[in-house]
Amino acid sequence: MTSPPFLADLFQSSANWNIILIIIGICSLLSFTVFIERLMNLHRSEIDTNRFILDMRKTIKEGNIIDAVSICETVGGTISNIVKAGLIKHSRGKEQIENAMEIAGLIEIARLEKNAKLLSIIAYIAPLIGLLGTVLGFIQAFSEMRMSGLVDISASRIGEAMEYALVTTAAGLVVAIPSIIAYNYIVSRIEGFLLEIHTTSAEIVDLLTERENELQY
Repeated sequence: MTSPPFLADLFQSSANWNIILIIIGICSLLSFTVFIERLMNLHRSEIDTNRFILDMRKTIKEGNIIDAVSICETVGGTISNIVKAGLIKHSRGKEQIENAMEIAGLIEIARLEKNAKLLSIIAYIAPLIGLLGTVLGFIQAFSEMRMSGLVDISASRIGEAMEYALVTTAAGLVVAIPSIIAYNYIVSRIEGFLLEIHTTSAEIVDLLTERENELQY
């Protein structure tokens, strides 16, 4: 029984731009694009946190909430957007201030994490796609051996199939390794943001509640 002819046609080892390597190449391009986009997004979200807190502390203690909101709008970025949400609720009590900042924080974190999971998915599936190419390459090699017989066996054709099998595996790993490194780097940067968000939010809440308590007395 001969192997299905479409396998040899679809995954021809002599063709450089076969479907397996094209898929792996698309994964590589997608991984690189997502990584660069996330880096740019994280860079835009960064601010000088220490300077921002000093400005907020001074402005809030002076009672200039409107000026504090203006500073947040001018500075921009993840942390300032969260602080702005708390400033808007400054007269509603500590619980509502915390809730407003928590909701804003969830929105900002979701924005930071957007598309980052794609890097992890690519790191997982790229080796599997390469392994599929390896299996298909071996299928083609054994098909050549079976159809040609021991006398007319073509060493070059079998060598091409075996080379194709190994190249697809290597290509999958070449895409997967940088992708998992990029994913872990993005995650570590986001975790750094989370720490800054928690510390900054806690300080702003304390400043606002202290000011409201002073006004009541």
